[in-house]
Amino acid sequence: MEKAEKKSKTLPKKPPPSSIRILPASLASLFIAASVGRLSHLFPRWMIAKVETEHDITSSQMMVLFLLSQNGELTMGQISQMLDLTPRAITGLMKGLELKKYIVRSKDKKDQRVIWVKLTPAGIGFMKIARPDTATKLTSLFSVLSRKEQAELVRIIEKLTDHMKTQIDEESGRP
Repeated sequence: MEKAEKKSKTLPKKPPPSSIRILPASLASLFIAASVGRLSHLFPRWMIAKVETEHDITSSQMMVLFLLSQNGELTMGQISQMLDLTPRAITGLMKGLELKKYIVRSKDKKDQRVIWVKLTPAGIGFMKIARPDTATKLTSLFSVLSRKEQAELVRIIEKLTDHMKTQIDEESGRP
């Protein structure tokens, strides 16, 4: 009876990634989906623990501030496209960043429908502190991968993301 209990306590071993080459496509796809699902579940938890809690900001808000620090001023539509978020989601992000006094929004002088977003001095100051700290933590996380593996990971993720987006757009009738 003790042997049965010991067996149930040990987790089954995961097949090595190289086994994908010899598995039937349907089984390999499930293995890949499980790995992607595990990563997509763990990464937000890691970000909350390592970045969001410490800096009192969400990852999405941090991405907006990063984009603005890189580009100076962007429209809400540009931010929406760059982050692949709905206009409604972007509006919510902007409200939160305005409450923190990190951004300011202003209507375009020629087209009132266009809203420009830029960092405030408080937002610039926040990024001077949070950006290096976040970069250090992310660098540490990804240091398990070689630079070549990091580049390959980004290439693969972007390829899969673009393919998924195409399929979603086709399903919803978008061009």
